[in-house]
Amino acid sequence: MDSKVLNQLARYCAYQERCVSEIKQKMKSLLLDESDHADYLSWLSENNYLNEARFVELYVRSKFNQKHWGRNKIMFELKKRGIPESMLSNAWNGIEHADYLDQLAHILQKKKAELKAGTKQQKYQKCYAFALSKGYESNLIVTHLKGLF
Repeated sequence: MDSKVLNQLARYCAYQERCVSEIKQKMKSLLLDESDHADYLSWLSENNYLNEARFVELYVRSKFNQKHWGRNKIMFELKKRGIPESMLSNAWNGIEHADYLDQLAHILQKKKAELKAGTKQQKYQKCYAFALSKGYESNLIVTHLKGLF
């Protein structure tokens, strides 16, 4: 293993939490031979630069708190990054259900306040589509929208 490459990968991982697929993509951009990927990945894991469980926990928390994404969108993005199903089931342990519902209610109220023109039904549909695009479950959206409209 090349120490210069190890240093680059370690800095890449130290800057921000990464998942295995992001590291593999970085190794391809560095034009590393695919036969060496496993060695680099094991070294990064052994030295605690790479930890997918930690990545999943931070990813879920940050996307929920900062971007106000719902469960569906976050899970889709994690699956897209190749996170194993076993880790996905534990991904939401750090977020309380009450906080999740409060976040949904907050973004729906904010969206409703932003809408100036349109009938009540059009505003309802726009709020519904907005929350759905954020990744929230349709049954929860409908329940909260009934209280707003």
